[in-house]
Amino acid sequence: MNEAIRVSLVSLGCARNLVDSEVLLGHAVEEGFLIAEDPKDADVVVINTCGFVEEAKQESIDAILSACELKKTAAVKAVLAVGCLSQRYSDSLGDEIAELDAVLGISDYSGIPGVIRKIVNGSSRRFTATVDGGAPKAARSDLGRVLLTPKSYSYLRISEGCDHSCSFCAIPGMRGRNRSKPLEVLVEEAEKLAEQGVKELVVVAEDSTAYGLDLYRERRIHELLQALSAVSGIEWIRLMYAYPHTVRPELTEVMRENPKILPYLDIPVQHINGDMLRAMRRGVSAEQVRGILERLREEVPGIAIRTTFIVGFPGESHAAFTELRDFVKDFQFERMGAFCYSSEEGTPAHELSGEVSTEESADRRAELMELQRDIIFARNESLVGSSQQILVDGLSEGGGFVGRSFADAPEVDCLVHLDDKDLRSGDLVERRILSADGYDLKTSS
Repeated sequence: MNEAIRVSLVSLGCARNLVDSEVLLGHAVEEGFLIAEDPKDADVVVINTCGFVEEAKQESIDAILSACELKKTAAVKAVLAVGCLSQRYSDSLGDEIAELDAVLGISDYSGIPGVIRKIVNGSSRRFTATVDGGAPKAARSDLGRVLLTPKSYSYLRISEGCDHSCSFCAIPGMRGRNRSKPLEVLVEEAEKLAEQGVKELVVVAEDSTAYGLDLYRERRIHELLQALSAVSGIEWIRLMYAYPHTVRPELTEVMRENPKILPYLDIPVQHINGDMLRAMRRGVSAEQVRGILERLREEVPGIAIRTTFIVGFPGESHAAFTELRDFVKDFQFERMGAFCYSSEEGTPAHELSGEVSTEESADRRAELMELQRDIIFARNESLVGSSQQILVDGLSEGGGFVGRSFADAPEVDCLVHLDDKDLRSGDLVERRILSADGYDLKTSS
């Protein structure tokens, strides 16, 4: 019986992958399956894998192996691998991990409950292809999701795929070219999320500033943000993954003028050295990067800019890294992440010479992150005594509640700890900052 099948899902990787996981669970619930939070309590464990970089791939493989071990000690009857790693290595993953019962790549996931049913009922023992022939050729609607985030926020995926050809990135090979969802579909999705109590929309895509190019032949991210802001119940809208040279004045205007669009932008620039930007095929010069970032601060006063950098890219000299380090020190990003280069087969950079050692890359990353730590600590200290609007995410592990300011995206940025006794996820409150504790802030009620 469908209702007797218990499914547990392990979601790895980025926010876009998390949306896929929520969609998959929605199909499972629609088919009458039960959702088990702990894989040990499930009949079937589904691992939604990430295949972006080596570290993420290893995490996915470890998760698959751990789930397969449960078939020996728990009630687990089957383990399925879906998502990016399965898409990228569909021909070999099943052969390398014989205990897997299915290797299913990126799809609309509507066919997965049928696969689960067949495996559990014993009518088929092995699936090694995608359910519907591979990544969808059109962007999918994400209605009917089972949310895995607190009620305070949810991710809104506005498109899939990417048209850029960055030399280090394997995403276009896994997820295809950019495919935007129609604006009216996204508004409907936002309305459904608001009905569930969601207060913040975190807008995600592989390239959010490319929204509309395929459907409307023009960039319409600013129009989409305006339309989403009209949805009743939505209080905050946060934009992630903007491509540097495609941030237009229309976008900064809506960020400046619309109170629901947070003055926050995630804009990964990856490097500042001109040679590195060319080798990475970023399509933008160092002078353009500096100009775009300076324009953001001019056109959106008080903006919190988040960026990411890659260190250890092939050919990154000490001089190039020093230029990057000095840039981080001078610009004082409100939020920043740094990653060691991962050489990925099938990407142009995989063939480049000038390898930087693993040890040197790690040292460079540590140096950047230590520099950024001091910047954030100083910024947090400067906020003590000020009044800030805080979105409550839920209870903290140490008691009390935890939330975020406008400058903090979920899962990647800083936290605010509240000493209130009676709050709920999704509450938007005004609080005075009492103290700073490293990356986090504390308030007084």
